[in-house]
This record gives sequence, structure tokens and C-alpha cells, in this order.
Amino acid sequence: MMRRRIAPWLWLLPAGALLIPFFLIPILMTARNSVFTDDPYGNLVPDFTFANYVRVLTDPYYLGVFANTLIAAVVVCLITLIIAYPLSWAMTRAHGRTRALLLWAIYIPIYVSVIMRVFGWMVLIADSGVINSALLGLGLITTPIRMMNEVEGMVIGLVHRYLPLMIVPLLTAMQKVNSEMLLASANLGGGRWFTWRRVVLPISLPGAIAGIQLVFAGVLSDYVIPSLMGTTRFQMLAPAIYYESSINASWALSGAMATVVLVAVAAFLLIANAILRRIAPWAGI
Repeated sequence: MMRRRIAPWLWLLPAGALLIPFFLIPILMTARNSVFTDDPYGNLVPDFTFANYVRVLTDPYYLGVFANTLIAAVVVCLITLIIAYPLSWAMTRAHGRTRALLLWAIYIPIYVSVIMRVFGWMVLIADSGVINSALLGLGLITTPIRMMNEVEGMVIGLVHRYLPLMIVPLLTAMQKVNSEMLLASANLGGGRWFTWRRVVLPISLPGAIAGIQLVFAGVLSDYVIPSLMGTTRFQMLAPAIYYESSINASWALSGAMATVVLVAVAAFLLIANAILRRIAPWAGI
């Protein structure tokens, strides 16, 4: 009996050995720094104050940064979800080489460095890139469409980066829809839309929620794409935290910003799971 109780903890021991020093300790240090104060010389002064949180949550600049990041996260979640649903459904119906090709198309970008992907988008959407050159050559436009270092270009990069994180859990959930379920729905008089709404959508809902959680958390903390493809006119959270910590040497203030992000992500995950358990109790999340 004792062995059965101890065995799961022994299996979790290697993961815990990595999680505690490389994840939990930095988070605790960030939370500790957030209640310290910054002196004019860029040093952390031990203290216990919530002044940094008050500033972050009341200053129009920081509120604007949070709003921009939330808007971008919601937009990217919606776009990736709209793209992922029909693609995931097509992948569940595909077989053989077609299915393998689609899977490789999804997985290969995950293995490629995000920097390389950004460089690829630079080649495509820059003012003198492939897309603008083709449109100019065809006479469809007279001046290049500016997408690089604009909100539109940044959203394109974010969608490309996080689309696999939406597809993979959605595909896993949709694979539970077998042909017998579809045949039963058809035999009972259900059309395609009825089958999709009453069979496919409920079964795929846990995968959609999981994908939304992954994409939302990823966009909220993304630094590379907003820095390389975005614009300072639409400041995002991760670059703003980096600027406060490295340029302004405001470690306490940046710690408060990072802690607010962590709390926001944790709250979003918990709320999403609670909603899922209520509207889809069969999901078991």
C-alpha cells in the first residue's frame, strides 16, 4: 500500500527537480522584487510596498500596454481558432500520404527557430518583399503595402507562430469523432450542420479550450515577434517589461508587471477550465 502511494511521487521527482529551481524560484524572486523599490541608481531597495502595482494598474501608459496585449491575444486566438477548426477536421478525415503531409506542415514550423521564421516573413511582407513586388509588378498597387513593423505584420507573425498550438489539441480532440458517430447521426436524420453542431463541436470543445489557453498565454508573453515585427506605436507587454528592466533598470516595476501577467494568465486558465466544466462536463478538465 505504501509503495502505491509513493510511486507516483517518485515518477514526478525528476520533473520536480527541474520545475522548482528553474521555474518556481525565478517566479518567487520576481514576486519578491515587485514589492521592493527602485532607487535612482538602478538598485533594488528591500521594502514591502504595493506602490509598483498601483502604478502599473493606474498609469495610462501601462494600462494601454496591457490593453494592447489583451487585444492582440484575443485577435490571434480568434484567427487561429477559425483557421484550425476546418484544417483539423480535414486532417482527421485524411489518410495516408495526405495526412502525413498535413502533419508535417503543422509540425515543421515548431522545430524551426522563431528568429528564422521572422526572417522568412521579412522576405515576404517587407516593403520590397515578395508580396509587394508581385503586386507592384501586376499593377494592382502603386505603392508598397506597409506590413512589416506594423500591427498587421505582427499579427501575421503571431498567428503563424501559435497556429500549431491551436491545431494540435484540437486535432487530438477531433480524432475521437469516429465514423460510427457520424453514421448514427445521419441515420437519425441529422444533416451536416446538425452533426457538426451536436456531435463534432461538443467533442472538440475541450481541444479548442486547450488551444485557446496555449495561444492566449503564448501571445501574452511573446517578446520576439512584437520586438522584430511590431511597432512602438502598439506597445506589447513583454517588450515593455524588458525595456523597464534593462533600459530603465526598474527591476521592481518590471517585477510588478511580470507578476500581474502571471496572475492574469493563471486566472484565465482557471476561468476557462471552470467554464468548460460547466458547458462540457464530459471533458473532464
